[in-house]
Amino acid sequence: MNSKIRHIILYSVILFFILITPVIILYSLGYSFDWQKKEIVLTGGLYIKSTPKKATIYINEKPKKETPAFIKRLIPKYYQIKVVKEGFHEWNKKLKIESKLVTEAKDILLIPINPEIKVINEKISDDFSLKEYIISGTTAPNNIFYIQKPSYILYKTDKTNSFQEQINLTPLPENQEYEIIISNNQQIAVLNKNKQLYILNKTTRNFELIKENVQKAEFSSDNEKLLYYTPNEIWIYYLDKQELITRLSQEIKQAIWYETNKHIIFLVNEKIKIIELDSRDEKNIIDIIKIDAQEIAYSEKDQLLYLIKNKKLIGISLE
Repeated sequence: MNSKIRHIILYSVILFFILITPVIILYSLGYSFDWQKKEIVLTGGLYIKSTPKKATIYINEKPKKETPAFIKRLIPKYYQIKVVKEGFHEWNKKLKIESKLVTEAKDILLIPINPEIKVINEKISDDFSLKEYIISGTTAPNNIFYIQKPSYILYKTDKTNSFQEQINLTPLPENQEYEIIISNNQQIAVLNKNKQLYILNKTTRNFELIKENVQKAEFSSDNEKLLYYTPNEIWIYYLDKQELITRLSQEIKQAIWYETNKHIIFLVNEKIKIIELDSRDEKNIIDIIKIDAQEIAYSEKDQLLYLIKNKKLIGISLE
């Protein structure tokens, strides 16, 4: 090999390293080339977690990894994400990937297409209470709340009535019967027979009207949200703002929290459905089962969705 050829090889190697080094550095810093925009961009990431695990993640219809998974070096733009597992309804959502950020979807709940159903009791008594059945075995609360009449002031005491603490300063509307709704950390709401829902402002110590025409309400177990529903709407009150979850043409018979507090199970049009709270793109809403149930309740202890139909107590597993 003569000197000229050796110089050509040497210069070629040097040129190659000069050209490739910036590319390697940019790649290591998270940059990539956007072929659509014809420019270098800083990439982002995607973290997907589902229940159950080991579901296949599709990005723009292409299979990538199984959940839970972190997918990095994605060009900033919108992607159609799909999570699929055999025997379960799939989850779909369009998510935006941004530079230097990780987009997360950690509360994906995959519902079985054919959930396990079992009859718990063939014939319940006329005075059977599903609510009491669910909370049986749990520790009874130490504090007792009651509305004193004719003042219509809410008070707190204990089982032995050893003290009496006034809760609100301004009376509630008179000549009403109230259901008192208490969270685990003693956030307080009341619902009267006129279907008016009030929540206690702990700063002013007064009840504030949230919504009218409310059928039922309940706090989430994480103490961050109040779920309530009208005949055709499901709402969430985040203790500082309200959000409409869904509006339906059919009457909503009942709506309850699922254990993660990221989903709501509701009864409508002879179907039990579940809807996620994730408002990015369209909310995933799934039919759990078609059944004309009179009442539903979810037990975190048993991890079962209970329902009453024609005097039968039925349990449904969502796993």
